[in-house]
Amino acid sequence: MQINPSFELFHLLSHPKITRKKAQSYLLTDPSLERLLTLHWQDLSQSLHLETSTAKSVYELLRNRHYRQLSARQYSILQPITIYDADYPQTLASIPDPPLILYARGDRKLLQGNHLSVIGSRKPSPTAKNKINVLLPPLIEQSVTIVSGLAYGIDGMSHQLTLDQKGKTIAVLAFGFNHIYPKRHTSLYRTIERNGLLLTEYPPDVKPERWQFPERNRIISGLSQATLIIEATEHSGTMITADQALEQGKDVFVVPDSIFLPEAKGCLKLLQEGAIPITQPQDLLDWWKKSVPNSLK
Repeated sequence: MQINPSFELFHLLSHPKITRKKAQSYLLTDPSLERLLTLHWQDLSQSLHLETSTAKSVYELLRNRHYRQLSARQYSILQPITIYDADYPQTLASIPDPPLILYARGDRKLLQGNHLSVIGSRKPSPTAKNKINVLLPPLIEQSVTIVSGLAYGIDGMSHQLTLDQKGKTIAVLAFGFNHIYPKRHTSLYRTIERNGLLLTEYPPDVKPERWQFPERNRIISGLSQATLIIEATEHSGTMITADQALEQGKDVFVVPDSIFLPEAKGCLKLLQEGAIPITQPQDLLDWWKKSVPNSLK
C-alpha cells in the first residue's frame, strides 16, 4: 500500500502519548514509516516503548477510518511541514534534535535562503536598540532573514526593526497558533503573520509552558547560519540558545560592552569562551561572504 509518510507522521504525533522523542526513536528503525501500518499493537508497544493500554489506543488511531479522516482534514487545513517534505529547511534537518513537524503561517519561502538569529535579554539596556539599529540594516538590505522568538526586549526590537526596514523576519514560537504570548505582542504577531513568517513545532491548541521556550530556542539557532547575541545576562535563556547554537556547529556572534553593564555579562563570558565579537555591520557582512560564498546580493 502506497503511504504518505508526511501524513502518517502527522497522524501518529496527534496521539497525546506519542512524543517527539518516541517518534524519533521509532524512525531509527523505520525511517520512511513503511512498516507503521502493518504493526500489531504488541509491536507498537515494543517499538514505541508504550504501555499496553497506550499501544492499543495508538493501534486504533492508526487504523480507524474515522480518526484517519479527522487527521486528514486537519492535515489539509494546517498544511504542516514535516521532515519528509521538500520545503523542510535543510539547516534544521542537520541539527542533533530536529523538529519532526513544523506549522507555518505567512510566507513559507522565507524558510529558504540566508538566516541570522538575533536574540538577547528580555530586559535590555537603554542602548540595546541603538545596537540593533546599527548592526541589522545592512544585513536586511542584503536579504538576510532575521530570526527571533517574539519575546519582550531584543526579540521584539529585532522583528520590529526588520519590518520597518521592509525586510524578512521569522518568529519562532513556543506555543500553538491559537495562543499568543506575550499578549502585548499581538499586533507584532499579526504583522509578522502578514509580512513575514510565524513558525512553531506545536499544534495550534498547545498553550505556552515554561519548558517549551528553551526547547523552542534550538529551532531559532538551528534555522540560521549563525546567531547574534545583542545583550545577555550571565544566567539566561539567551545563554541556553548560545550553547545550542554551538552544539549545532553554528558560529555565535556577540556585541561586547562595558564590564559594568549587567546585560553584557553573558556576552563577555561568551567572548572568553571563543565567541566572535561584532562591533560594526561590516564584521557580519565579511563573515557572510567568507562562510556562505555567493549568498549575498
